[in-house]
Amino acid sequence: MKLDSAVFFTKDIERAVEFYRDKMGFKVEYINLNFASFIFPNEARLGIKTPTKDREIPGHQTVFISTDHIEEELDKIKSNTKLYEELSELAGWGKYFSILDLDGNKVLFIEHEK
Repeated sequence: MKLDSAVFFTKDIERAVEFYRDKMGFKVEYINLNFASFIFPNEARLGIKTPTKDREIPGHQTVFISTDHIEEELDKIKSNTKLYEELSELAGWGKYFSILDLDGNKVLFIEHEK
């Protein structure tokens, strides 16, 4: 079993696409009127969507992105956006840092201990 995709909700799809594409460097798979899909090398996807139901509240989601090169990701991302959590290390888990997107959704990058 593997995670196929996760969805974040946004108040402004155009600004969200610009943020994830231009500041985070994510690869756009496709964009529709109220939905955008970003695809990762392992074929997992992050969807960004404007809410259509009461439970779809922007700013209340978190996604974890695993990397083997946490310092490289940190350097790339912190030059484009503000960090929410600085690079930290948790014994038994690994190194991590996080950012918040324009809606307050949390993107946490993790390099697991080997």
